[in-house]
Amino acid sequence: LTNNVLKVLRANKGKPITPVVKKQVADIVLPHMDFTTMSQYVMAQYWRQMNPAQQKEFVVLFKDLLVRTYSNALNHYHGQTVKITGSQQVSQDPPVAQVNMVIRQADGGPDIPVIYALLYTDHTWRIYNTYIDGVSMVLNYRQSFGQIASSRGIPALLQQMTEKDATEKSSGKQPA
Repeated sequence: LTNNVLKVLRANKGKPITPVVKKQVADIVLPHMDFTTMSQYVMAQYWRQMNPAQQKEFVVLFKDLLVRTYSNALNHYHGQTVKITGSQQVSQDPPVAQVNMVIRQADGGPDIPVIYALLYTDHTWRIYNTYIDGVSMVLNYRQSFGQIASSRGIPALLQQMTEKDATEKSSGKQPA
């Protein structure tokens, strides 16, 4: 997966990331992401307070947010390489594994450790969390979304996410 993404980025030869490149990367990455599990973990106790329509809306909005975030991060690619440093299954029930890697900076800067946490569902391994330099993506979003849900309510959180999504789409910041 990582090598396929790097192949697309290298073929772009350092030019600005276009919507076509963003779509190519999204087509590689998205089938390997478990957005429902991520959403459940991000919302934690609030997930059970959401009705099925709110849960479905949150998954779609959260997926759009992650796609935008990941796509915007592509603009920071400048020849970095990735080295897989190991993988292991950490749980049998449910089946959970992790893949450890480091991103090596082209300019000689410090390596950035990355861990992908994967869950085996529907006969395939899918990413449900990413740790970048020790920081959990799921816990980071859980804190920010949890603050909004607890202080203003779930409908306000969904409304805020919808407005941000619409703003970014209208400003052209979204991927293809």
